[in-house]
Amino acid sequence: MPELGLTLVSGKHHLDREIRWVVPTDLHDPRRYLSGGELVLTGMMWRRAEADSDAYVRNLIKAGVTALGAGDHPEFHAVPADLVDACALHDLPLFAVDAEVAFAEITERIVQRLSVGRSGDLASLLDRHRRLIAADGIGQILELIRAELGMECLVLSPSGRALRGGLDLSDADRSAVVARAHAAERLPVKVTLDRHRCYSVFGIGSTIHTGRFLVTDDDHTRWPPERRLVAEQLSALLMLELDDPAQRPAPDVELIGALREGRVDEHLMRSAGLPVGGGCTVIAAVGEPAALREVVVAEAVAGPFDNLLQPPAAVWATVGDETVAILAGPAGSADERPRLLEWARHCAAVLSGANPGGSGAVSVGLADPVRSPEGLRGALEQARHTAALAQPRAGGVDIAEPDHLVSHRMLLAAVPPDVSRAFRTRVLDPLLEYDARHRSDLLPTLRRFLECDGSWRQCALSLHLHVNTVRYRMRRVEELTGRDLRNPLDRMDLALAVSLD
Repeated sequence: MPELGLTLVSGKHHLDREIRWVVPTDLHDPRRYLSGGELVLTGMMWRRAEADSDAYVRNLIKAGVTALGAGDHPEFHAVPADLVDACALHDLPLFAVDAEVAFAEITERIVQRLSVGRSGDLASLLDRHRRLIAADGIGQILELIRAELGMECLVLSPSGRALRGGLDLSDADRSAVVARAHAAERLPVKVTLDRHRCYSVFGIGSTIHTGRFLVTDDDHTRWPPERRLVAEQLSALLMLELDDPAQRPAPDVELIGALREGRVDEHLMRSAGLPVGGGCTVIAAVGEPAALREVVVAEAVAGPFDNLLQPPAAVWATVGDETVAILAGPAGSADERPRLLEWARHCAAVLSGANPGGSGAVSVGLADPVRSPEGLRGALEQARHTAALAQPRAGGVDIAEPDHLVSHRMLLAAVPPDVSRAFRTRVLDPLLEYDARHRSDLLPTLRRFLECDGSWRQCALSLHLHVNTVRYRMRRVEELTGRDLRNPLDRMDLALAVSLD
């Protein structure tokens, strides 16, 4: 197929390998989106240093990839030598992709060829292809899924918002489905709820954080290859129809840039589609990875107001290393504050599960509502200060609100990190060492005891333990730490140390 613009760089002895599918991706580790036999196309956006190539190829080999096509990177006029060497070392066929050929064109042509080879009914294939090409909008694509696969489906956002579709899932069910999808090593994944309700979750998008999910009410592990191929084709079409959340409209970027520079006015707000007057809430997020930071802000401003007759007016954009959002109108008022906080915390919890053990962390701060463009600059500063008080775990997200500005978090944020670590080590290390040596749970029990405000009975109920067990563990905590839990100052020491854990 010379029209594809692929030049074989290495792996000539593997020309008989079968290509099952085509996957364009720039993830450093795309294994969760691969099931074996794919031709992977990459623009090499994952490459920051020469050593990255070997790690990248190792991940592809583990996933059973057939071959790699590299190109379309603005900084590289040829495939880097380190990537060529890594493919040769690990025996992975490598193609150089012509800069004039789009990945979408390569994907379309190969998928057409694969579809012809796998379909025994040419008339059915041509009719399906005609309808796929003619599909205009998410609604028509979902109708194709219903017609082709005979099942209901639902498109979910990364935090579990229902975007489109006829599959009826409760809020709790959607949260459970996306939590399982985020935790899965690969997609699609089978999810069983209540032992008898079975769903299949396909990935839509190229990254774990910004990708959406297609949920169907059937078990894909029992499907024949042709049925699964149709589902993958339709998932790819949905990805093209859904906007990339990282690509923001120019008025949004202009407004957020002006806010950071302290020159917001009514004209800029109206240009971005925001009403002037009424409440405005500013949200600021910092930290890495940027994709996680952006999607948690996008979900926070979009999700809690789905049931309002008039959609919320909101803009957000990333400028520099900070993502900022403005939520205006009724949704940005003090009256809607509890709903916004509840949903933001939900998004943080779900999206923290999307990157377990990952590097980096994202801190998000909310400001108090203001009622004029002139107050937005001060609101941004408050949101930044609030974000500095957030305490995300590694790879996770944490939301802080203005109330934290008058809590112990503000004091802890002012303490140098090495001093905080030394304090935590002196107080908690005896418990950590004891738990490790005896496989006990002194530290988790202490944390729950403090959360229960020192109530023996409430702590025991929440941990499903006998009250005497809790009393025994707390006596051991007192012996190991030298603190008396009846003394308010000693209890405060332990609470502060636990909050730093």
